[in-house]
Amino acid sequence: MTDPKAGRVAADAVAKTTPELSTWTGTFELLADPTRLKILIAVHAAPDSSVGEIASAASVSANAVSQALASLAEAGVVTGRRDGRYRRWTLTDDAAHELLHHIRAPHSALHPEH
Repeated sequence: MTDPKAGRVAADAVAKTTPELSTWTGTFELLADPTRLKILIAVHAAPDSSVGEIASAASVSANAVSQALASLAEAGVVTGRRDGRYRRWTLTDDAAHELLHHIRAPHSALHPEH
């Protein structure tokens, strides 16, 4: 026997989260790629890293990091800033940051307190 109240409770839960679904779906899509996920973990641990530093940390080529960062920046997940001849990258998307915490992405002394 089914409980009609359970159906209403479930429908209310879906209705309440529907406005955020597109944000989370986009974030999940970005994080579904193992290379982008490794890059985000590296940026999360060491904000303001350069492409070369991220490539070394994630064990991927600098070209792959640059392409992934371009996609992530276009999606608003990371931001780059000029530092002389380098570009320094920082995680800026709260949803991605929250998901990285859920997968226990480690912090370092370079990660700001929050």
